[in-house]
Amino acid sequence: MPEIVTQHAPMRAVLSLVERVAKSDSPVLISGESGTGKELIARALHRLSGRSGPLVDINCAAIAETMLESELFGHEPGAYPGAESQKLGLFELAAGGTLFMDSISELEPRIQGKLLRALETGSFFRVGGTQKVEVNVRIVTATNRDLTKMVNEGGFRGDLLYRINTISVTLPPLRERAVDVPLLAEHFLKQYGGASGPRLSDEAVDALQQYSWPGNVRELRNVIERAVLLATGGAIYARDLPLGNAVPARAISGGNGAGEDPPQLSLADLERRHIEAVLSRVHWHQGRAASVLGISTKTLYRKIREYGFQRPK
Repeated sequence: MPEIVTQHAPMRAVLSLVERVAKSDSPVLISGESGTGKELIARALHRLSGRSGPLVDINCAAIAETMLESELFGHEPGAYPGAESQKLGLFELAAGGTLFMDSISELEPRIQGKLLRALETGSFFRVGGTQKVEVNVRIVTATNRDLTKMVNEGGFRGDLLYRINTISVTLPPLRERAVDVPLLAEHFLKQYGGASGPRLSDEAVDALQQYSWPGNVRELRNVIERAVLLATGGAIYARDLPLGNAVPARAISGGNGAGEDPPQLSLADLERRHIEAVLSRVHWHQGRAASVLGISTKTLYRKIREYGFQRPK
């Protein structure tokens, strides 16, 4: 499965399960901490499913509650102020394919009820509509929260959980996949550095393996991307890795073979240089830059003002 790089036995068992259930039409719930690769698993499920329709995805936490129903189910003209024409929802756009709903735990109760009805009947009404719409869609959902606990606390519908949890896939955090850290690091190094990019020094690999990776694989990817941008001399050393106090002191001192340590950059300096480099690389497309950086566009705008960046003329 080319989407996932792993030698970790439990993770390989997860991939085996994904391959076995991919061609089923049953709903799949992918659980795991943020950054563990839930979207990659969803894409693999769709690719292996053989379904003729597209993969359509939505992050339920990123859409305002007032707009989420329209995003999912569409609306008719006049459904609400500003709805001047008919809009197809993601359910219709994903017809014959897969609808991937990330952060499913963030759905408000009313939308949970409409989603449950759509899954049970294979049909729904657009917002403001009276004509039933029938679609054939495979639902894949993802969460980084304990939905069973949410059900017990009244924050999530138990009947909806049963409906989306026909097949459950749980992804282990990267701290439990220490064997995969060097493998993933080399994978991202090739992705961002290419054939002529810097190499990982032994001390850098040691530092990576000692870190706990609270942001999981996504954090490792971002760390390697930054290191490729900041490294000098053809190699990445521990001092090039923005890992904070997790970097061993012995690794921070020396390692460039020149007998002289370069000045150490503060975390703010590292962040400033990284954001500036990413903005330049994507030609100041701020939406794309925010995606690469793993932050919201609102946060990126704030950082641009904070660091006084100016768009090139």
